[in-house]
Amino acid sequence: MTEFKISAGAGHDWLQRKGYPTGDQLEPVTSTQQYDGGGQYGVEIPVINSYRELERVAAFLDEAAISVTRYNETHGSILLSDAELKDMFALCRDRREGILISLGPRPEYDIKSTFYRTQFGLEMGRQINNFDAFRACVEEAVRLTELGCRGIIVYDLGVTRVLSEMRAEGALPSDLILKTSSHCMATNPFLAKIFEENGADSITTAHDLALPVLQETRRLCPDLPLDVPIDVYRTKGGFLRFYEAAEILQVAAPLMLKIGASAQSHPYDSVGESTTRERVARVARTLEMLDRYLPDRTRISEKSKHNCVPA
Repeated sequence: MTEFKISAGAGHDWLQRKGYPTGDQLEPVTSTQQYDGGGQYGVEIPVINSYRELERVAAFLDEAAISVTRYNETHGSILLSDAELKDMFALCRDRREGILISLGPRPEYDIKSTFYRTQFGLEMGRQINNFDAFRACVEEAVRLTELGCRGIIVYDLGVTRVLSEMRAEGALPSDLILKTSSHCMATNPFLAKIFEENGADSITTAHDLALPVLQETRRLCPDLPLDVPIDVYRTKGGFLRFYEAAEILQVAAPLMLKIGASAQSHPYDSVGESTTRERVARVARTLEMLDRYLPDRTRISEKSKHNCVPA
């Protein structure tokens, strides 16, 4: 054999003519994109599901002299009272940090989504299959924004599209950020583009995307900020990407580095002080690696709407 031959023909040629990737062997290309107002990256801590946990993680961050951009709540807005949400928003405002609240109801709480809770139904993800739940999601978005929320995590593409329409018509605040959850499974740039075209302001990428996919997502969706998990729950694989963080940031900026999930096994585990301390330690470790390998990185501007500081 004298020449390596690709196992493809017309399909390969069509992709190549379109400028689409035809394989995973790509040369790294540095992204020059930034957030609105400037900056290549921010830091987001997930699984902050109560005022008590928010207060505790904020105290440990201060103790470690670490600042983050924002937090996200993952259990669902319907589980949180107005009073608790107000307390969470007030604490974030005082600290000039943001927070995103995940929208509910989701199929795991929905009486009309019994199929979702079967082995086969899990494959459909957390998509809404009835209009009662759809209406409830819309009502929750209104409730959240009236309380001051400026960042919502959405699990359903149809809900994303409708909330985007509401925002355009003034029924939701113009500065509201709609972010798709990792459960939407944006596993390639073409899916990312679909979410963007239907109103997503940022997407959480699937957890295990390699550098070429992240790089091409940035190239094909140049104006779409990415939220990239750097570590994950043990039930989702438990991997740590500390060494890759600098490379991810270079090829995929602007992005939020989602750090700290690996401190627990499952997102629905109860969280105590030791877990919170470990979460902060994972953030510190990632930032230490960035200091070593990418000391000239630039942080998201305080003026960016993607900070999601409550109103």
